[in-house]
Amino acid sequence: MNEEIVSGINSGNKKAFDKVFDLYFNALCAFSYKYINDQSDVEDIIQDVFVSFWEHQKEFSHINEIKAFLYTSARNKCLNYLKHKTVLKKHQADLIYELESEQFFTQHIIEEEAFNQLYSEINQLPTSAQKIMLLALKGLKNREIASELDISENTVKTQKKIAYAKLKSKLNPVINGILLSL
Repeated sequence: MNEEIVSGINSGNKKAFDKVFDLYFNALCAFSYKYINDQSDVEDIIQDVFVSFWEHQKEFSHINEIKAFLYTSARNKCLNYLKHKTVLKKHQADLIYELESEQFFTQHIIEEEAFNQLYSEINQLPTSAQKIMLLALKGLKNREIASELDISENTVKTQKKIAYAKLKSKLNPVINGILLSL
């Protein structure tokens, strides 16, 4: 029977794959549960193992090679899962620390208020200057803005210069007021 399974796997036979799945799915789940204590995550990982197994184009000479492949893949996927969880936990801890930090909180309020005021003031500009400034805030270069709006690059430069002057005169007092009120 094992020889039939091995030759079936080597020829890409789905019934042989189904047989291997039926034979080893529960055992691989039990094995992986020793690493990861979440049944749902373990089952997802083992399903990924079998997807990798099905897509793998290696020739197996014995059933033990298939088992070794499956158990090694399960172990590696569990370790990758745990490493990923560790990175997520560290990131979450860093984020919680930042969110609890008064400086972080204050800085983000100032940034949001400044951006809100900036966009509000941009909306007060003439339509052509609004379009140019919004594209500039998206990171487009003068040449790209000119191409997008079908205008000359010099027009973009001139409009930006005028817009910057208007925004600068209106934003400085507002931003200073926000800083003083906090």
